[in-house]
Amino acid sequence: MLVCLFAVFLSAQVASWVIFAKHNMSISGGEYVLSGAHLCNYNFDAGAELTVEINWILGIVREILTMCLAVWIAIKHFRELQRPLIGAVGDCFAVSIQTHVFYFAR
Repeated sequence: MLVCLFAVFLSAQVASWVIFAKHNMSISGGEYVLSGAHLCNYNFDAGAELTVEINWILGIVREILTMCLAVWIAIKHFRELQRPLIGAVGDCFAVSIQTHVFYFAR
């Protein structure tokens, strides 16, 4: 499960970096001085907004997948509460559930 989660996270991050680099290459800017005030103007190529939206969608999908996995771990943990937990394995599940609940409760 950890390998699958790591692979999804890494692939989403790499895709996000590539999209961000492509988006940055489509931006041109200029500086204007009007009555002593310096103003910046940015021009985006056509389709630049689409790359920003794709980047947001990738992040949202990754967060939803992480939330689903956290809920799955919590459900498994609550089902196993009927049986006695053994040592550090129980502590790892408890800490994982607490951190995921605090993260998604904000």
